Amino acid sequence: MEGSGVDVFTGSVRLEAGRLVLRPFGLDDAPDLIEVIRAGEDFLPPNFPDALEAEPLAWFLREGVHKVHRFGLGIHLAVTDRETGGLIGTIGLFKVDWTQLTCEVGYGVRSSARGRGYATEALTLVSNWALRDCGLFRVELRALTTNHASIRVAEKADYVREGVARGAERDADGVNRDMFVFSRIAPDLRQGGPAC
Repeated sequence: MEGSGVDVFTGSVRLEAGRLVLRPFGLDDAPDLIEVIRAGEDFLPPNFPDALEAEPLAWFLREGVHKVHRFGLGIHLAVTDRETGGLIGTIGLFKVDWTQLTCEVGYGVRSSARGRGYATEALTLVSNWALRDCGLFRVELRALTTNHASIRVAEKADYVREGVARGAERDADGVNRDMFVFSRIAPDLRQGGPAC
C-alpha cells in the first residue's frame, strides 16, 4: 500500500487502467458537460449542475465539484476515454467515514457508452484504489432492485450482494423503492479479487 487514510485520499488523483482514465473534473470538461446537459442525459450525480449558465458551471468545475475531496469526505471523478480524453461518465465515493473506514460508491455512464463494460472497469479501478491505496476497509454500492444494468455491473466488479434495503430510496413520485446492497472489503483484494 502506498499510503493510507485521508492524506492519500485528498491528494492528487489520476487512475488509469485498460481503456479508461479517472481524473478530477476541470474547466476543460465544460464542453462535454454542456453537451450532456443539453441532451438531458440522466447519469450525472444529483449535485451536478443541470442548467446552462456559464458562471455557475465554471464555478462548479473549478471549485464546487472538488469541495468534498478537499475535506476528505468524498470524491467525484470524470471517467474518460484513455485515447480521446472524451467524457464517458462519472464515478464517485461519498459518505466516507474515516472512523469506520467505509464509504459508498456511485457511478453513471453516458447513454452512448452503455453496454460496453466501461462502468465495470471504472468501478473496479476506483474500488481497488479506495481499498488498497486509501486504506478504506469497505466500499458499499446500492442499486435499485429494478436496475438490472447496475446490478450486473456490481456483480462483474466482484461486489458481494448482502441483501435488500427495503424502501431505501425515495423516487421523484414520492414512492420509496427497495435497493440491493453490495460491498467489497479490503480482504477481498487479498483473496484474488481483480487487480488494477
